[in-house]
Amino acid sequence: MWHPVSLLLSWLAFALILQWLPPPLLMGLAALCLVLALTLAAERSRNLLMRSRWLLLSLAVLFLLLTPGEFLPGIGGDLRLTYEGLWHAGEQLSRLLAMLASLALLHQQVGTSGLLTGLYCLLRPFAWRERTVVRLMLVLEFVEQKQRIDWREWFTLKDSHVTSPESFSLPMPPFHWQDKLLIGSLLAMISALVFWL
Repeated sequence: MWHPVSLLLSWLAFALILQWLPPPLLMGLAALCLVLALTLAAERSRNLLMRSRWLLLSLAVLFLLLTPGEFLPGIGGDLRLTYEGLWHAGEQLSRLLAMLASLALLHQQVGTSGLLTGLYCLLRPFAWRERTVVRLMLVLEFVEQKQRIDWREWFTLKDSHVTSPESFSLPMPPFHWQDKLLIGSLLAMISALVFWL
């Protein structure tokens, strides 16, 4: 069983690598991630995609309508759509869909408590990590219970809602040798990628 920090860092590395993939490979990987997410984490992925629909739609519209280039033939050209806009819209949407689908798979694998444990461990150097994790815990609780809250409420939770960070408990599984090996490999890969680019 992998430690949540290992899986969270793997997802972050995956999201970073997506930025440099060529569009055909990116689109194929996004399709694979979507199929896996809709198969293995159906409810989570559907909820995540539904909540992101306006972001996806606005990205598509921006790239399709505002990218200069050669107009498409026929009705596409009449609508001022370009080949370049179509290509860039597909690339950006594929990148975002791959990230969302893989996040749904990660959430299905480790659960909400695992995500929070991973984040808590990664934020260890910062003094505000307890408050951040507690607020995120409350937001995820609202989301999973399908309660409708305004996004501004996430930032204005009163201290009466959060009695103290000590009143919440998170599972802290031990790190195994394979976790340390994976984290070391990911850090080395990211360092090499940053240095190489």
